[in-house]
Amino acid sequence: GTLIWYVLRPIDTSLPAAQGQPSALESPSAPVEPTAPAPPPTTASPAPKTPPAKEGVTLTTPPWEMKIDELLRSQADHNTIAKLLLQQIPNLPPEGQNAAVPHIINLLSDKDYLDVIPYIQNLKIAPGFHEHIVAESLNRPKEVKLRILLTALRTPQHPMRETAANVLKVLLNQDHGNDYGRWEAAVNEALQQP
Repeated sequence: GTLIWYVLRPIDTSLPAAQGQPSALESPSAPVEPTAPAPPPTTASPAPKTPPAKEGVTLTTPPWEMKIDELLRSQADHNTIAKLLLQQIPNLPPEGQNAAVPHIINLLSDKDYLDVIPYIQNLKIAPGFHEHIVAESLNRPKEVKLRILLTALRTPQHPMRETAANVLKVLLNQDHGNDYGRWEAAVNEALQQP
């Protein structure tokens, strides 16, 4: 906008500034004395803001955020960190659950991804957590994907229930409505195929 034009244009001190507009020597936020030399155009931009000191961060950081950070910085292997984060989920507020879930899905191995099943059956956990867990299952092996989708479908009031049903219809090329026994049989049959 206009401010940038004033900052970047060459300084011409021979012409008086138009009335109501700042001169090339003035900045709207910090006036410069008229006798001071004009700064070069490259240094006229405001200095970048520095992050607050570490001490200030710990005073305002919620305990759940510090717990997540502590686990992420631990020397444990990725899968162990993911499992420890997963165990913390019921104790975290919704914003903590939503903050932890990307780390869980990034660190949890395929072979242990089914460990999330009790958590996706727990509807006291934030809907965002469920959405991430179910969506990520689509990137996992067939065994994981189908089991997670079936769990979401069979969990009453699950926020991803309708999505799970639609995806299962496509993956299995079947529609069993609310007949969960037939859905489970279809999933088991699909898992026996190579």
